[in-house]
Amino acid sequence: MLTGVTVENFRNLRAISLERLGRITLIAGKNGTGKTALLEALWLHSGADLPELSTRVAGLRGLPLLGPESLFQDMFRDFDTQSTIRVSATGDWGKGARTLVVRLGERKELTTIRSDARERSDIQRLTQPESEGETEIVFTYTHNNKKRHVSRAWWVAQQLSPAGSSPALTVTGEGVRQQREPIKGRATSIFMAAVNRENLEQIASRLGVFQLAGEEGKVVEFVRPLEPRLTGLTTITIKNTPVIHASIKGTKRPIPVQLLGEGFNRMLQLALSFGEARGGLVLVDEIENGLHHSVHEEMFSHLLSFTQEFDTQIFATTHSAECIRAAHRSLEEKSQGGFVYFHFERVNGDIEAIRFDREMLDTSIEHHMEVR
Repeated sequence: MLTGVTVENFRNLRAISLERLGRITLIAGKNGTGKTALLEALWLHSGADLPELSTRVAGLRGLPLLGPESLFQDMFRDFDTQSTIRVSATGDWGKGARTLVVRLGERKELTTIRSDARERSDIQRLTQPESEGETEIVFTYTHNNKKRHVSRAWWVAQQLSPAGSSPALTVTGEGVRQQREPIKGRATSIFMAAVNRENLEQIASRLGVFQLAGEEGKVVEFVRPLEPRLTGLTTITIKNTPVIHASIKGTKRPIPVQLLGEGFNRMLQLALSFGEARGGLVLVDEIENGLHHSVHEEMFSHLLSFTQEFDTQIFATTHSAECIRAAHRSLEEKSQGGFVYFHFERVNGDIEAIRFDREMLDTSIEHHMEVR
């Protein structure tokens, strides 16, 4: 479990540190104070041998894959690609920090591969040279200032032609290629964006993890506050697409969960993320989205149970005062210090993380002070 984290030169964060983290860490603050950026930095740190995450963090915000001239640049503070991003974490593994350093530099191994006759598959073949970007993103991960893992990613473009078709029928493919140095024993982390972009196959696969372990009943209990009539969840394949269905008392047939509302689906995806993120992190942006305030306390109670059972740590952002109060009421006594609240504020042009201890949060809530 992480006990502290420091982020430098990432997005709008020049340098920010959070210490004495909890099993559940809740973060609030005004728009543009770097709450989402902190979650993204933690996600990159947890995937320190996956440099292609550099493009996926942009996708989480709805940005398209950019061309080689500007790819990766949005991560660096003020788009200063001469600077270095640093994400460092301490944890219960003992002394020393685990540090990810991210830099953008000139690609040293430029290649142009002729692939006129090389089969990509029985459907398509490369018909033109493959070109690569001149820059690369480099992830350097250091554990306790000893073992270093270096992974890199770069932009690639290629022209594809369906097998047997006219040479004029070509399609340009663009993407990111990576060269990894795997980190043994690295835990998996899940990022839930503020706007739902999960695909049906992935959600069904995560339910399958619980079903194989005979633990789907735990997921049902987790989401039942949003639908008290729920008796079970199952996956039904429709036109080759697996779709989770809910069994509801009083209905004649199972109902696709997508018809049960945004809040139900957000809670379902949150519960399912723990099966894949066992021993890692669950990162949730705007955790209250789609949820009525009346279910907040029960949600946090279930979250605490899941974090303990799956040895998982959760970081979540919120704009809701009701959400903060509910977390405080539900968790403070049960978690024995496992719940921590931070408020992000701009101070002299920089962003700082202010940690509220139990007494500070009690006083703020009692006197109806602004805590968001």
